[in-house]
Amino acid sequence: MCAAFVKQYSSGELIHGSSDWRMIRPATPDEISYDTFHKHYARQGIGRFVYNSKKPFGEEEWRKALRHTTNKVEVLRLCLKEKEGNLMLYELQNHDIDFKIIENKSSLEVAEDMKNEGLDLSFWSARVVPAVPGEVYPIPDIKEEFPHQYNFIFKFHHGLWDGGTFQYFFRVFSEILDDILCGKTVNDDIKFGKFQYENPLETKIKEVQQTLESDPLRLDEEKKQMLSLTMKPPILYSAFPVPKGVKATTHHIIRNIDNAHIDTLHKYCKSRKVTVTAGFEAVFNTALVEMVTDAGVVEDGYKINIRQNINMRRYFKVDKDFTKFPLGCFLGGMQQEAFCKKSPREHFWEHAQEVSSNFHSLLKNDGPIIESVVRPLVQGPLDPEMLANGPPQDMSDYAFSNVLDVTRFVFYEGAQVQLTNIIAYNFINNFLHPMLFQFSTFRGFGTLSLSHDTGKVTDETANELMDRIMDVLEYVTRPDSKL
Repeated sequence: MCAAFVKQYSSGELIHGSSDWRMIRPATPDEISYDTFHKHYARQGIGRFVYNSKKPFGEEEWRKALRHTTNKVEVLRLCLKEKEGNLMLYELQNHDIDFKIIENKSSLEVAEDMKNEGLDLSFWSARVVPAVPGEVYPIPDIKEEFPHQYNFIFKFHHGLWDGGTFQYFFRVFSEILDDILCGKTVNDDIKFGKFQYENPLETKIKEVQQTLESDPLRLDEEKKQMLSLTMKPPILYSAFPVPKGVKATTHHIIRNIDNAHIDTLHKYCKSRKVTVTAGFEAVFNTALVEMVTDAGVVEDGYKINIRQNINMRRYFKVDKDFTKFPLGCFLGGMQQEAFCKKSPREHFWEHAQEVSSNFHSLLKNDGPIIESVVRPLVQGPLDPEMLANGPPQDMSDYAFSNVLDVTRFVFYEGAQVQLTNIIAYNFINNFLHPMLFQFSTFRGFGTLSLSHDTGKVTDETANELMDRIMDVLEYVTRPDSKL
């Protein structure tokens, strides 16, 4: 994350002759990068919330809830717009809400349509897909009391939002929606969240940069390590070559994981001092090695590059006051190399402990910040326009985002409406890794998703990998496991 600007403008300048518009500052390099990708329909995040209500309701209530949330949560009023050839960050007080109710389509079809629609002025868009007859109820126990089901699908600009900001939004939105359905008055004067116009990590980044520059030997070592992590093609390609002539898009495979497996994995990880993140990564690595081995690529060991999505709020002080939660995009990345032996199930927990130890060490020693400083020195400045048209090479075998237990952060049990499921669609095509895994738990059940770039991994290979992952997970969490 960076806050280096090339041209200065006076903050608060109004545009279009309207007091509704307020120019805040030039866009940061990260915001520019995400905006470029979005214009190529890549690196997009779209969330699907499943709501169940006591009574049916329609467009008026949805729009009311969105308008009140926009008035109360600042990030919903922000957009990126060009001025004199430079991308700028603006606030617009009364923008039109991009909202529609869509029928006769699946939620995934609507999400795909939204991905290809772009964003008007880089704000956000929302769609509702009423449940069709026969659609699964996520929590059957409440079906009788809350029989009406709606899929609320929301697309945001990743340059201004991350997972933490997204969770914050739907916590506030869900409460407001329930208040409206209960007939309560919503007070727009009470604001929620604080968008970070200046980068709270800037001082930390400069400190790390100065430390590395004062120690040339260490800096050289960090550069060599970074270079070694980005030179190896993904292990999957050795047995399952990149498909030819296939248009790159993103397909999603979503599997539910029952409580028993989640609880057992937590228990086994805790007893071995392994993070759950490392436990899942060991499962992914084991499945990958088994797949390529079964396909005839047999080696004494396998190197796997993992790209971990990191919430960078961990590196600065976050106000405990819920109304002051820092909003914006604080999504960092950290590259980690894992070595997996052949016959990986036999060495599963040994491997998981190595992954966990390395992960802890990197986090503790500012790994994501060091990478943000060193990577540009190794690769040179990355041109977002070039990357958005297809990166020159993949830089990791896969990325992983462990969202943990969303139940702790959101409002889900209202008097008139309940939030019963949360699903993320991560569009990763034309980016730096062929696959992204995401795991989360909500209201007692787990969801593991695999998003894969169809220009790099076929549907057949991705489904085979997911089947293998579920098999490995069941194997390492069986009650009599003595691994």
